[in-house]
Amino acid sequence: MNIDRMDLDEVGSPAGLAARIHELLPDLPLPIPVVELCNQLDITSITELQTEGFEAALITDENKAKGAILHAPDRYAARTRFSIAHELGHFLIPSHRPMPGELVGCSDQHLRQADSKTKDKRRKTEAEANRFAAHLLMPPKRVRSEILRSDDDLQAIVAMASRFGVSKEAMARCWVEQHSEPVAIVITRHSKIARYYRSDDFPWLARRIGEPVPEDSVAANAIDGLGQYSEIDEAEADVWMDENDIGPIVSLTEQVLPQRGGYSMVLLIAELDEE
Repeated sequence: MNIDRMDLDEVGSPAGLAARIHELLPDLPLPIPVVELCNQLDITSITELQTEGFEAALITDENKAKGAILHAPDRYAARTRFSIAHELGHFLIPSHRPMPGELVGCSDQHLRQADSKTKDKRRKTEAEANRFAAHLLMPPKRVRSEILRSDDDLQAIVAMASRFGVSKEAMARCWVEQHSEPVAIVITRHSKIARYYRSDDFPWLARRIGEPVPEDSVAANAIDGLGQYSEIDEAEADVWMDENDIGPIVSLTEQVLPQRGGYSMVLLIAELDEE
């Protein structure tokens, strides 16, 4: 591996920085060796830090000549890898300027920020660091290649998460973003909608965050069966969508995977009328 920060000069966007790294190092293995990349890019140490409320932090000098990354201990490997990549993003993105020597911790909530267009400066910087981390660990080109070679089901998404060394949810979100068909992933907890990710051409979901999953959905009847994939079943479009949004839907399928902590992952795939 041969790369340094001079190679990234004049690249400012989070996705652009990640893309430049992969352009310079096209043969990086999976999972992407994020610690080795940090070592090449002037991160002098990566250590555990026991602190409540924070998942990771970056310490750097005024000119960002070098940096150190701290991360919470006892996290599963995919979580730690994303936290490290997130802090590397803060270090490399030129507009992210923490006070010299200041420890700025990033919480679990920060690691979920996605709205880079918000006017809130902190939320914006966290969303940008997350975007960098996602594009670094899950290069879009390689994800699209995997999608073309795989079936459209939750088993494929979970297998890809393992190969890319990321969480199931992180992979699901990237899978939705890079898929060419109208698809959506709904994350539920205790039978209520926690969050969801949908492709641009997937119809709007009628259910909102915090509302119960539809009574007639596969997800509503999959409370048991931890870790067991449901069959891919045909679903009535009006179970998940309002009547105004189901017009172009020819068919809709649903699959669910119950997980620990009361969570489930629901995959929805729509076939739309081409006209």
